[in-house]
Formats: sequence, structure tokens, C-alpha cells
Amino acid sequence: MSCGPWLRIRRACCVLMLAISAVAARAQVNDFGVGGILDIPSARMQAENTFTTAYSRKDVADIYTLGFQAAERLEVSFRYTIFNARAYSPIPGTRCVAEALYCDGIRDRSFEVRYRLVDETAYRPSVVVGVRDLLGTGVWGAEYLAASKRYGDLDLTLGLGWGRLAERRASSNPLVSLSDQFKNREGAAIGGGQLALRSYFRGESVGIFGGLRYSVPGLPLDLVAAYNSDSYQRERDFKTIPDAAALSYGLEWEATPGVRLGVSWQQGTSLALKLSASLDAGDESRRKAPNGFGTYTGLAKPADLDAGANWWARFVVDAETSGLLVHEMDIDDAGVLRLRFSNGNYRMEADAVRRVLSLINQYAPTTVQRVVLTGTSLGMSAYSVKYTRPPPDRPPIFALATGGVEIGPPQEIAQPNEVREYRYPNGEWNFGVNARAYLFDPDFPLLYQIALRARGDVDFGGGWSGTGVWVQSLKSQFGRIKREGESQLPPVRTELKNYLQQGASGIDQLTLVKRGKLSRDIYFQAYAGILEEMYSGAGIDMLWRRPDSNIALGANINAVVQRDYDKMFGVRDFRTVTGHVSAFWVTPFNHVDVALHAGRYLAGDIGATLEVQKRFANGWSIGAFATLTDVPFSVFGEGAFDKGLVFTIPFDLYSPKNTRGAYKTILRSINRDGGRMLDNWPGSLWENMRSTHQQWLRQSSERMIPE
Repeated sequence: MSCGPWLRIRRACCVLMLAISAVAARAQVNDFGVGGILDIPSARMQAENTFTTAYSRKDVADIYTLGFQAAERLEVSFRYTIFNARAYSPIPGTRCVAEALYCDGIRDRSFEVRYRLVDETAYRPSVVVGVRDLLGTGVWGAEYLAASKRYGDLDLTLGLGWGRLAERRASSNPLVSLSDQFKNREGAAIGGGQLALRSYFRGESVGIFGGLRYSVPGLPLDLVAAYNSDSYQRERDFKTIPDAAALSYGLEWEATPGVRLGVSWQQGTSLALKLSASLDAGDESRRKAPNGFGTYTGLAKPADLDAGANWWARFVVDAETSGLLVHEMDIDDAGVLRLRFSNGNYRMEADAVRRVLSLINQYAPTTVQRVVLTGTSLGMSAYSVKYTRPPPDRPPIFALATGGVEIGPPQEIAQPNEVREYRYPNGEWNFGVNARAYLFDPDFPLLYQIALRARGDVDFGGGWSGTGVWVQSLKSQFGRIKREGESQLPPVRTELKNYLQQGASGIDQLTLVKRGKLSRDIYFQAYAGILEEMYSGAGIDMLWRRPDSNIALGANINAVVQRDYDKMFGVRDFRTVTGHVSAFWVTPFNHVDVALHAGRYLAGDIGATLEVQKRFANGWSIGAFATLTDVPFSVFGEGAFDKGLVFTIPFDLYSPKNTRGAYKTILRSINRDGGRMLDNWPGSLWENMRSTHQQWLRQSSERMIPE
């Protein structure tokens, strides 16, 4: 039996825990979760790769934000707003209810993008351009230019705003001089989800906003004040607030590095609170001692294989207790040792390579001068590392002076001298507490389930494996979900509510998988069984990946049937075939991966999905995707098309032990049927093998050298 890190407390709880334990990232964000002061934007941005969470509470609305500094100049954020969260009624002495007339009860989703146009110097300010509601309903619709300049402990901001930020008119729109089209500002499409190109930077007027931030010397305190050109006309019409003064002011306290608390008096009528936390998603993973016992102290090296010391047996024992599997080994007459191994515990493949090389330096005969390691992924040879051992009287780090390591294609061992025979079938099981969140329901923005989760994995040998997952609900709020999925398409995902309620306990996965290679560069996996909580079926996934190429191609096809709501073995009438061809590109641009998937989706619609992710060697990845199919926006329904955010957060960065576990999730603003693929099937070969791509291995090659 094995238990995952922290008993594998996963899902939404993981995000909260990581936010609270944020490190070394300064989060000076406004109420909207982006660089700013109180409720206005500024030209300040986080350090690149900073991931931010923010929550603000005030009479106008409660605002929840996830933000990411995707590049040095580019900041993006996703925002969920509960307007009139205190249910203030336009009728004095009463509170709003769902059926009340003329109450503000909107739950709004919006996406903000900001780009820094000008860097700050001694004589000029930093300048940022931003769109506050790029793909939303337009309720927060505003665009702006903001300039910020720091003078010692004082940071000043002045900006020009359109849309809501022009409600306090300062002058006519200067862009009208370029074209009369900038005079007319159209509203966002009903249901949101589309680019409102005829709204951005348009309107007859512009407003001027400004603010200041004063950092108290010697104290983790900031005094803040802002003049907002947004008059909150919409919220005043709803009588959510009686009036809205332009001036707001407050105090912010940096409780710990990266965690800030703020209190302010806003619109001249209400007290506002804010909590923000940030962390560096690109933080280098610290190297840890191997899991298990292992040997840490030096031992005399046998002069050769006939010296009587069984170095191979000692090497294998230490490797396996360190979280590695050694499969086979060969030493030729030229003193070249070839070895194939698998990484079981190390998040970074470079750390697994380093551990193997350290043990080889520890135990292998001095006649071994060169080492060729072949690493595997999903049981298939994926890459090789060539290493020249330093002379016996030199430390291992001397290998850097001789060229370090060389990364190349996998090399098979034709006639191994030693083969590590493992018993088949073998496997492991683990259990823990699983926390699952259900977000953005109109009636209940956050619902959760706490469950016991048991998982078993079996290796049958020869590339065959099996996996089973059972979830036993302990406490669930999903019974509160009332919204029925309304769709003009086959209900491939909008019936999720029934699975959450009737299948609170059940089988999440039960699959049999066969993996292998058709050639050096072509990988495959075939699978059958219960693929995810809503679908059973069978399929095949193939990947062409050359070791020296940053481009890979993939294809998959799946025949599936919808499961019964109780998540046991029964099935429903709906059957379909879905499949895609994919192109993957490891771009040379700042750790960004791009993928394009084209094919047939679960509802039978035809289209393509564009996916962009920023990945880090430590296991973090943050990205976004959008899918367009032949389903018209009007048929798709609210949101217009499928889109969302993807996150992978490694446990290794926050665990005292080596682990390859990670929290993975897809965050959608709304659950619809168009453009939907399978979830949680045995997994894309590309995704599961990404950590062994040569780009990452080369970037961390110095980390492979033993000390």
C-alpha cells in the first residue's frame, strides 16, 4: 500500500492551500485581481510566471479572480463576479430573492488582458493597455491606458478609460478623430462568450482616473487612494448602492511574502475587504534526498567485475529504494555501461538521471569509463543520456569540464549482461481524501464534495496494465444543484448534474491498457473499459515523436457509450464515435506549447481545438483552450463556444518527499455540450510523455551531473 502526498488531498482544496502558502511573489493587485489600486487599474505588473488568486468583498459585488503573468509584458486573468452578494433590495427594508423584480442577481464571468507598452525609466512612466471584459457579457466592459511612475516610496497612477471607465466624462474620445466608427459603442452579445470588437475603445467619451500608493518605510503597509471614473451607474440603478463617490481610500498589509490583506472605504458608502495571494509558478524545484533508505555514504569501488564484490545487486537495491526501477544492463569490452531504467518518484526527470549516475559512480567498477542511460516513459524507451565518468581521483562534478551529459534518442540494449526480473502481475494501490469543487452554478457559485478515493494500478507485463478508481462520498453539497442542462445538442455533458447527485459514490475509472512502440518514433496505447465518470468504451491513441524535433503528431479514435447515472456498470442508450488528429509544437518562445486538435466531438459536431500552455520543468503548467465547431453560437447556447483554463500544479514543490503526483483540472466558465472531448481517459500520450521531451532534458542537463 502507498499513500500519496498529504493523503492526496486534491482538487479545489489544493488550489487554496497553495495560494495560502504562496512564496516570494509580490501581489499588489486591485479589487479585480490585476495590477492596480483599489478599484482602478495601474501600469504595475507581477514578475513573470506569477500566479495570483484574489477575492474582494464589497456592497457592489464579490469578485473572485485567478491571474497569471504569462510573459514579462502580458498579464491575463479570469474573473467570476457575484453582483449584489448581500441581496440588497430596491425596496427599503426587504432583501432580494430570486423572483424579485428588478434585483441585481447576475453571476458574471469575464476575462481580462493587459499588455505593457512602455517600460518605466528615470524620466518616463510605465504604460499599460488593458481590456477588462474581453469575452464576457460586457457588464464590466471597460478599456484603459494606465501610466504609473514611482518616486521613492510613492507610486502614482494616471489613466484614460473607455466604457464603464468613461461614465464620469472627462473629454470626447480622441480616437474619433481617426474614425467616426469609434463614436458608437455596441453592447456584448447576449450570453457573452464572444469578442465584442465593436465595443473596444469606443464611445463618445473617455474618463480620467488616478490613484496613489504610499509604502510606509520599515513596515509592510501601504496607504492607498483612488479616483475612479466609473460612476457605478448600473449598480445605482439597481439600488445596490445609494450613491458612488469618485474617491476611495484604504490600507493594505502584506501579512507574509505574497499574501496581502486590504481594507478600504469605497464609493463613499461602504467598507470593502480584499485578500490576494501569489506564487512563482516557475520556481525551480529544490533537489531532495531520495525516498526510502538508499546509501548515502561512500563505499570502496571494486577494481573490476571479478573483484568479488556484487556491485550490481547493491546498485539495484539502492536504486529501487530510491524510487527507480532498473530493467537491464550491459558492459562491453570498451568500458561502456548501458542501462535502461524507469523513474518512479522524481518529478524532474533530471533528478532521476542524477540519482542513477550517482549510484553508478558509487558502485560500478573503475573499468567503466562511459555510461549510456536509456530512460522510459509509460514503460516505453523515450530518451538516452550519455555520461563520461571522471577519473577515480576527481569528484563527479568534474564531468562538467568534460562536456557534461549528452541527450539523445533511446538506445536499446541488444544483449544485456544483467536483467532485473520483476514478478508479474505486480502493482500498488493507494487511498486518500478527495475534495471536488463544482463552480459557477447560478444559485450556488461554490459547492463541494469530500470523498474517500481508492486507486489501484496493476502491471501485467509486456506493456499491459490496468487501473481502477473508486470514490466513496463522505459529504456532498451537489444535491443542491437545481439547474437543468438545457441544450439543443445531444446531452453529452449537460447531464453532469445527474452523475454528481446519483453517482456520488461509484467507479470513476476501470481500464485495461496496452502500450508499446511500432518503431523508434511511433508510440501507441489501446484501451478499453470505464474511461471516465460519464463514458465507457474503447479506443486507440498514437503518437509520432522524433527525439530531435519540437513537433509531434498524434491521432486517436474512441467508440464510447454513456454510463448510467449511478456510475456502476450499466450504460444508457447514447453511443457515439469521437476522434481527433493532433499537432503538438514545443515553441522556442518562453516555455510555451501549442497544440491543435481537429476532429469529431462527443455530440457529433466537427471542429478544432486550439490549446496554448506555458509549462515549467518543475511540473507547473498554466494554459487556455478554445474550441470552434460547426455548431452555431445560437445553438451552442450561453457562452457561444467551449473554452476554459487548464492547470497542473505539482505536489513535489510543496512536499518534503519526491513525488510525481499533481493536481490537474480544467476550469470552464459554463458546462455545455458543444466541442466536448472525453475527460480522464487513460491520457494523451503526448501529455504523459512530455516530461521526457529532449527540450526539457537539455535545459536541465547540468542538474543531472552528480556532485
